[in-house]
Amino acid sequence: MTTIIFIRHAQIGTQRFEFGQECPPNSLPREVIDRWLDSKWLAELEDRRSLYRLLHRFSGAAEQEQLTQQEKATLCLHSVDKS
Repeated sequence: MTTIIFIRHAQIGTQRFEFGQECPPNSLPREVIDRWLDSKWLAELEDRRSLYRLLHRFSGAAEQEQLTQQEKATLCLHSVDKS
């Protein structure tokens, strides 16, 4: 999965975006994303994970990414055994 980020300052409605920020899902029509990719306002990165997909329960993103076991341990997000 690719992550779309801003490589210029931009504004969508009342929300401002700075260089390196991720484009929120469903914030722009695909035609606009394609045009902004062509004009170098946005970039698609293969190696950057999406914060929106990692936190899909809070962001409402349809696509999901999972944290690795090491990331869960580092962030103290392990499951608790209730036995």
